[in-house]
Amino acid sequence: MRIPPIGIFSTFGVLNCNNMRENNKNDFIKPLKSDTISFSSNVRYIKKYNTLPDEIKKILNPKDAIDMFKDMEWVAKGVIKRGEIGEGENSKVYKNPWLEDYYLLVLDNDKDYDTITVYSGESIGNSIWQDADNKAIQILKRAS
Repeated sequence: MRIPPIGIFSTFGVLNCNNMRENNKNDFIKPLKSDTISFSSNVRYIKKYNTLPDEIKKILNPKDAIDMFKDMEWVAKGVIKRGEIGEGENSKVYKNPWLEDYYLLVLDNDKDYDTITVYSGESIGNSIWQDADNKAIQILKRAS
């Protein structure tokens, strides 16, 4: 976040260099046209990282989690094509490159289902995390 300079009388603004050169004025600044402060888009991914179970936080650092969340969204939207390891009537399961013992479940729609049947050659367990923004994205743990 960038903070604009503070001038005389505690006002925020941007230095008016042209006027300073011409009129040799020192401490006068031009007022800002907008007071919007924008944050990085990674903030929402850090919030998601805080909702992950502790067992995943021990394995995954926040920087890798940001990459994982972006990848999960792209897979769900179909931007990234990846071979699924399991498929159900309304869902697909993919390997998670960041977490060895966990899988990514993408539902075709974000309805809440009590049970989901997935056909796969892998040992897939229950869902341990669901994205708050998109209910169709979930993380599954490998069954022991």
